[in-house]
Amino acid sequence: MAAAACATPGYDYAARAAPNYAEALNYTDVAVGRFRGPAGDIAEAEFQAMINATELQGLRWFTVMDPMRPQGTYEGEVLITGFARETRFQRERRCGKYGGLFDCDRHVVVEMHCPKDIVNVAVRATLVDFDTGRAVFTSEHGGATEQEDCYDVAEYPDTDQSTGPFGDVIHETLPHWDAPIGMIANAVAAAIPAFRYDIAPYMTTLRAEIVDKPLVPEEAADPRFAAAVKATRRGEYIGACAQWQELAVTYPKAPGILHNLAACTEARGDLEKAHLLYAEAAEIARGIPLLKDKDAKPIFDALGRISRGRYDNRLIDQVRSPAGY
Repeated sequence: MAAAACATPGYDYAARAAPNYAEALNYTDVAVGRFRGPAGDIAEAEFQAMINATELQGLRWFTVMDPMRPQGTYEGEVLITGFARETRFQRERRCGKYGGLFDCDRHVVVEMHCPKDIVNVAVRATLVDFDTGRAVFTSEHGGATEQEDCYDVAEYPDTDQSTGPFGDVIHETLPHWDAPIGMIANAVAAAIPAFRYDIAPYMTTLRAEIVDKPLVPEEAADPRFAAAVKATRRGEYIGACAQWQELAVTYPKAPGILHNLAACTEARGDLEKAHLLYAEAAEIARGIPLLKDKDAKPIFDALGRISRGRYDNRLIDQVRSPAGY
């Protein structure tokens, strides 16, 4: 965990997150089927490589339980969504005649055309249940690749004219079926990594933000509140959290202090205790009639974040230790 010195101070920590499609958690033995469309074979190979490399906290997530009967199969298609060309024009000064190895007798200005081809694709993947044939979920991600080539079109005597880009860039839309297969393959490979967050849990960085402005007179009157905020901004996590702990003993009903102690507790990984502290801070904040919504917003945002975090952890733990549920 680390303290983040920024406009809104807080404590950054590593956390587990459930995949974008929670039902994917039920499928830890999966195969890769056919991906239709151009460069479909690339999509299949890249998807399989992604599955093989998927880990959570250093442990492989997917395991082969029955090679003949996987729980589900990922299959899909590749669509070309765009093929375009942007042509820019450029002049550069070169040596037209050398008098020696490093001696240029005559300079010239060369005019170049530089077309850049751009290919965009959409890769769509569906998880199909092996036993029922049911489509569990479908996800789609895009990928793109570019390729630019410059070639000489004219050469002029050097008269100290300007060099560099000139003229307007020409934009063209080209037929999708003319897109080079190599560029399609590269765009498909660029699209596949995004599916990682759809198919399995992953590690992410969350920030437990603190309340940096006093919410009640007791917090404003005690200089330790401002000192703890400054310590957080400086990245002094241990010192700041020790001060929030001391302040919470002195002011057990101060919502900002309770919230900030909860942020420390969350960053240490004790989500259950942090949830209780956040809830207590929120309940107290709701009872303060003149408290502005924007000042209390971090408290209520934290409740939503901690609830999602605990829910994600329960889902992941249920897969890893099903006997305990």
